[in-house]
Amino acid sequence: MGKAARAIIIEGDNFLVMHRKKYGDEYFTLVGGRIDEGETAEQALSREVKEETGLIVTDLRFVYYEQHPAPYNEQYIYLCSVAPHGPVKVQDNSEEAMLNSYDMNIHQPEWISTKHFANLPFRTPQLHEALMKAFKKGFPTEPVRL
Repeated sequence: MGKAARAIIIEGDNFLVMHRKKYGDEYFTLVGGRIDEGETAEQALSREVKEETGLIVTDLRFVYYEQHPAPYNEQYIYLCSVAPHGPVKVQDNSEEAMLNSYDMNIHQPEWISTKHFANLPFRTPQLHEALMKAFKKGFPTEPVRL
């Protein structure tokens, strides 16, 4: 059973998502990915955010746990703060950059307005709903199982 860590990164009215095009399927998801052997969820999250966006996580808080279909059956989702930065982009030495080079499994980080999030084809409906609610009422203070 695989595990993954995902980041909720918000700046002002903008929210960072990963725009994916995978084997003809186009959708949006959170930045993040696989927790490697010997890594904590927090370590994996910091590594994945850096690889996928170039951003450095400075603070994080566990807010959601989600059961998910394979390959990542457990998703640990964190509300994150990041260091001041320039534009976001997949880093050249990352797995995502290698996959992008084959032009069949595209990863593109994008800032979107929280107001437009409801209309995106987001990967998991229960997380999509939880995020829309949190954008209006705030994020939970204790982790919530979705």
